[in-house]
Amino acid sequence: MKPNILFIVIDSLRADKCYGDKKTSVTPNIDSLIKNGTYFSQTITHGQSTIPCMSSILTGLYPFESMTQNEDIFVINPAAETYIENLEGFGYHTHATVQDSLSHMGLSQVFKNNFEMYPVTLKTWTGLGQQVIDKIKENKQKEPWFYYLHLYDLYIPIDYETQTDVKELNDNSFGNTTYERMFSAIDIWIGKILKTIDTKKTIVIITSDHGHEKGAFTESMEKLHQQSRTVRKHDHGIGFKIGQKIARKLPKSMSPVRKKVAEKYTSKTDEKIKDRVKPELEKIEKSELRPYEKRLMQNAVLPTAHVFDDRVHVPLIFSGYNIPSNKIINQQIRSVDIFPTITDIIGLSDVNYGKRGTTLVPLMQGKQVQEIPAFLESATNSTRSSDSNVIGIRTSKFKYFRDRNDPTKNVHLYDLKNDPLEEKNIAEDNKDVVEEMEKHVIEILKGESLEHKQSKKLTEEEIKKAREVLTKLGYI
Repeated sequence: MKPNILFIVIDSLRADKCYGDKKTSVTPNIDSLIKNGTYFSQTITHGQSTIPCMSSILTGLYPFESMTQNEDIFVINPAAETYIENLEGFGYHTHATVQDSLSHMGLSQVFKNNFEMYPVTLKTWTGLGQQVIDKIKENKQKEPWFYYLHLYDLYIPIDYETQTDVKELNDNSFGNTTYERMFSAIDIWIGKILKTIDTKKTIVIITSDHGHEKGAFTESMEKLHQQSRTVRKHDHGIGFKIGQKIARKLPKSMSPVRKKVAEKYTSKTDEKIKDRVKPELEKIEKSELRPYEKRLMQNAVLPTAHVFDDRVHVPLIFSGYNIPSNKIINQQIRSVDIFPTITDIIGLSDVNYGKRGTTLVPLMQGKQVQEIPAFLESATNSTRSSDSNVIGIRTSKFKYFRDRNDPTKNVHLYDLKNDPLEEKNIAEDNKDVVEEMEKHVIEILKGESLEHKQSKKLTEEEIKKAREVLTKLGYI
């Protein structure tokens, strides 16, 4: 028997908000999946934004291998075979329901147009949940099926008082913050979705693409983020658009020059934005907040690319068909391990050649498995430059990262056992550890990777739409 597969990605869901003593959301349905399945408490994703993380999960490769550039937008590298293709070749009917910003990453090629898009304004409880239920019922005649559902509800927390369908959840008994109460609302619909499937013959996977620092601390932080978002809204992406417009007039043979022109205007705009939010940043820096709290608040005011655990530590649940129940695995694993695990469970072999992931089934069976360091990179959804563009390695003991282009710049090392909030950079006093971690980075970068080929050319209309969506979401 080939089981059905329900793969749910709850965008921006942090691991500590899904399971553990920091969780205040009310999620009986997800709690039941954990109780009747296996929860990986130390799952590390490989980037800090959606498209890099999802391209990595779907291909089993790291973001720098799985993405390629189309104009100013990153898409899945057409040279990278996806696990979706593997599943289809194994007899699975595949389908995806995704937020419209993901349509431009190449999912039309991955799912062969068996996917539907919804706008970011559509919430699970305002119609999307019912659409999903209807689609699953329709697919019941197409077993075995693989269904990918991407929920964006947590990305931008909203005021529940304006949401009549879930107004009753605007209460601290359903979570301490808007973000956590929204997670409670998502759980209600996950429960309704689960009632439409037979979990005895379905593998249910719930994870996230990346974490979320916004709304992770207090309601005041959420308000601060919304205020700063308003400040940035007017200027956001303007410089980049101007740079791209000028760059496109240059010959394509001058690709490096085109890129520099775009980055020049982007940089100017970024500096302008920084000047406008400078008073808020100075206020945070002078406050008596802990380093961890300051970092969260500063990222709320002026989001930057980074690989702190707020972003890269995500939940992972396997439940249903052939999954051990009531099992918590605390060993560090990686997002690239998700699909190798799926293919192992369903008996699809020989699909891991040239890929980075490994099956988690032995861990589920209680076997001893050596930990594999997780590669990290602050890849974003667009080619916009960032002051904090870094690559690094995470183990269960240490987090190491540095400037993407210069190993001597922006060097960070954190002792995760004694400093789980990553407040004290110990790189200067532990150069031997830095050297050892850097060896892992170099080894990965030198590993076999796909030649970056240009993806299928997007139309001007597709590029325009992609930019509009990504700008709206704050990516460019």
